[in-house]
Amino acid sequence: MTQICPICQSNRIKFLFENYDILFGYPESFVLNRCVACGHIFLVGDFTNEMLSDLYTNYYPRKQFDVDLYKPYPESAGFFSWLDGDRAACHRWVPKNVRILDIGCGYCETLGYHKKRGCDVYGVEADENAAKIAKRYGFNVHTGIFDAHCYEENFFDYVTMNWVLEHCVQPEETLRQIYSVLKPNGKLIFSIPNLFSLSRYVFGKLWRNWHTPYHLHLFSQQSARVLLEKTGFQYNGSKNFTVSNALMGQWAILFVHGKRGEKSTWASPGTNYLTEDQEKIWFVRLYRFFETIRIHAWLMRFGDAIGMGDDRLYFATKK
Repeated sequence: MTQICPICQSNRIKFLFENYDILFGYPESFVLNRCVACGHIFLVGDFTNEMLSDLYTNYYPRKQFDVDLYKPYPESAGFFSWLDGDRAACHRWVPKNVRILDIGCGYCETLGYHKKRGCDVYGVEADENAAKIAKRYGFNVHTGIFDAHCYEENFFDYVTMNWVLEHCVQPEETLRQIYSVLKPNGKLIFSIPNLFSLSRYVFGKLWRNWHTPYHLHLFSQQSARVLLEKTGFQYNGSKNFTVSNALMGQWAILFVHGKRGEKSTWASPGTNYLTEDQEKIWFVRLYRFFETIRIHAWLMRFGDAIGMGDDRLYFATKK
């Protein structure tokens, strides 16, 4: 069957490779194709919102998360904030006292951060396990896939998506719906994996951001801009920022990645919530030493400086 690029509609498609879930044990493997015209990479398959809900609820490790460990993100500024890559997260670019929707709010740390800053806060999370966090702390979270019909039109000042757009079955439809709920001149901020990351070339199929089958789309800068302009947004530019503690996940994958259909021993709730047993593993202890002298942080800043960091932030305005 002839493949068409889901972003620019070109039929100049090339097979890239086949990959599988190396962390959480989803049993199937998937083909990744690349669009020659715009550089977009996408998984081949008939993906549905129901499949995504199953993926995140039954395979992602949030169901292991102890709600008592929850902490909202703190304020962050200064040299060490820059060094640690705090500006890689979308919430750092949102001002106080605005109405904000965070799509893919995960553990709800961003919601707690915005609430403390006087914002009117809403969240969306596909993983049903996040509902227990929202319920405990009183956050307004829609559990499921983002649906604009849940909100009024022209309602939000800001919409953010931290590492979410690459998970969407239909990214074009997602952005069109976001456009409808933003106020005129409202802001969209999202972060996605940087396809030209140095880590991609160093780690090959073990690059953390392939994240098959959870990442359905991997955008080039060209395909991201094409998508924004196609859905009516004014493109305001992008920046290469990578959160420094993301290196923990990549570091761990080198030592403990599962075989096809097998859950890795590293299927933890998140790099900030390691178990006591995981903290005792030799490569985690070595990584913690790197953290104390911030070698990992300098590596991340070097990658960002040459435009080859792991993640990229995009900024757009509703016309």
